[in-house]
Amino acid sequence: MKANFLLFGMMILTLVACNELEDINGSYEVITVDGQDMEGQGITVNIQMSEEGNRISGNNGCNEYGGSFENPEANRVEPGMMMSTKMYCVEKAKIEKLYMNQLSQVKKAEYKNNYLKLMDEDGIVLIKAKRIDE
Repeated sequence: MKANFLLFGMMILTLVACNELEDINGSYEVITVDGQDMEGQGITVNIQMSEEGNRISGNNGCNEYGGSFENPEANRVEPGMMMSTKMYCVEKAKIEKLYMNQLSQVKKAEYKNNYLKLMDEDGIVLIKAKRIDE
């Protein structure tokens, strides 16, 4: 009986662990925003994620940005209010606006094989990024 109880407990812990968001700490280069290829735009957008203090920061193609995110449950990442520098980059303004808009809609995250996918509530990928700090 005790062995069955112990086995059941271990199975529950294993299932819970499978639902945890893998370690997302690190730096990433954004590959796509709303399906648009960033390399094709000639713009470098990046993200730094830190679970210590739940911080998110980076460069949106023109300006530096930063803020915090909530992690209310497994595989959920919800960015809060963001601050940003205020330089104006004519050729990059459209991408900057699109990126910040998509970032504000993020509700879920998935990290797998060095790729970070930030998704909306329905699981649609808004931002995809590749880890660059290995």
